[in-house]
Amino acid sequence: MQATMDQPVFTRRPMDLEDYLNIVRRNISWILGPTLAGLTIAVLVAFFWPDTYVSVARIRVVPPQVPERLVPTNVNMQMAERVNSMAQTILSRTTLTNIIQMYDLYRKDRDRLPMEDIIERMQSDIKIGGLQHLGGGRSAAAFEIRFSYDNRYTAQKVTSDLTTRFINENTSERSRQSEQTTLFFRDEYEKARADLDEIERKITVFRLENPGALPDQMGSSLSQIGAIEARIATLNSSVGRANQEKLYLEGELRATREKLNQLQQILAAQTEAGIAPGEVGASRPTELDLQIAQAEREVQTLERGLERMLEQYTPEYPDVKRVTVRLEAARKERDGLLSKKLAIAKVPTPAAGSPGGARRPTVPRNREVAELEANILRLQNNIRAKEMEAERYLGEMAEAERRSREISTRIERAPVTSAQLEQLMRDYELAKRRYDDLRLKVTQTQMARSAEERGQGETLEVLDRPSLPESPTAPKRGVIVGAGLLIGFILGAGLCAFREVKDHSLKTLKDIRAYTQFNVLGSVPLLENDLVVRRRRRVAFVGWTVAITVSVAVMGGSIYYYYSTLL
Repeated sequence: MQATMDQPVFTRRPMDLEDYLNIVRRNISWILGPTLAGLTIAVLVAFFWPDTYVSVARIRVVPPQVPERLVPTNVNMQMAERVNSMAQTILSRTTLTNIIQMYDLYRKDRDRLPMEDIIERMQSDIKIGGLQHLGGGRSAAAFEIRFSYDNRYTAQKVTSDLTTRFINENTSERSRQSEQTTLFFRDEYEKARADLDEIERKITVFRLENPGALPDQMGSSLSQIGAIEARIATLNSSVGRANQEKLYLEGELRATREKLNQLQQILAAQTEAGIAPGEVGASRPTELDLQIAQAEREVQTLERGLERMLEQYTPEYPDVKRVTVRLEAARKERDGLLSKKLAIAKVPTPAAGSPGGARRPTVPRNREVAELEANILRLQNNIRAKEMEAERYLGEMAEAERRSREISTRIERAPVTSAQLEQLMRDYELAKRRYDDLRLKVTQTQMARSAEERGQGETLEVLDRPSLPESPTAPKRGVIVGAGLLIGFILGAGLCAFREVKDHSLKTLKDIRAYTQFNVLGSVPLLENDLVVRRRRRVAFVGWTVAITVSVAVMGGSIYYYYSTLL
């Protein structure tokens, strides 16, 4: 604290232009020295820095020849994304290694650096510019490829090679993506078609397993039940009719048997009387026999016709009733003729020695017996036929009832079957919609692939060929030299300012007046030895001469090296 109180604190006086000029005059060497060093270093760096030539090529994106609204493309990546993807492929280690070896790039660096460092340097030397829209539409765009190298011809060759690789990679990439897209949709299409076929098979099997229980078959099933019920009623009527006819035939059979018994009794009586049956007229039938045979044929014809009509119509049908009446009349007529014949057979025959015995022939009794026996056999056969017909009708009724029960069961299962069929149809509609959609997409992808193979898709073409640079783009030697000179001057000024800040001595009369508050009546200049002054000047001159000489030599050597290597 005491030391601080013993040292007075002074405030520096304001400085004017004369003070600044005195400062520069006192520290001129500290300013010019760093400035000269900065200039020398800048020239050395500027001319030892090898030239860098940049070759530029522009590639234009050619829109598809076929509008996308007609043939959608198979490539879903935007051009900017595809440019970045292609750049990653082209700037890969393998591709750049081939380019470096092909054009013998970075020869000096390859002797002292690993290949990984060389590849990283080349990647930094390659610049791929972003897409620039040319104003001709959505796809009208272009991008640049730049390559920097110390040889302008090599830079042009490498840029041309990169341009060719970009165009080829775009073609192969689009072709590969188009093929993969087509194969993907084709596989999905085949799966959808297999699924659709499987669902169609299930629907077909379901329809075959549930006939009559489907919604679209309900009307038909109900109609079938109605028809079956009508058929059962018809068969029931037919069974009744067959039973009635059977009873009628059985009655006729009994009557015929009675007639046969009566006839046999008559024959037996004639035999006992000594009359030989069939002696006279046995070889020729009588007119009554012919009438009976004709009546029998008519009855049989009407019976067959009535049977055929009853198969199609009911007994109440007018035509059936009319045939029934005719049949009854024919039967009565036949029975009347048979009764008449039987009555004639019962008339006693005169004896052979009577006067009129030679003129009245004997009735052919044996033939009538045979006819009655044949009629009995026919009636028995007809009765058996009616029994079989009734059994057949009963069997058909049983089958119809079974069929009716089956259809009724299917109708009862119709709600469950309808729900299952509806689910199958929904699956079918979904599968059909997916199948149609994939079929359309397969067609579109195949068309897009065909367009790519014909070169009608989006392509790349060279808009500006790789340029041959006339002048280097780096380094900017004037800028480097100016920057070195400025940095050296700023460094010298900084050193000068630092020295002045650290120097607290009084240097001029203005300092004495300002800090001592004394009036200066006169001043005595600093008297130094002339030998010391001359020696100091000679040392300064030699030092500056050497420094300038070295600086000029270094700068001249660097400039000479640059132009000698350039030529």
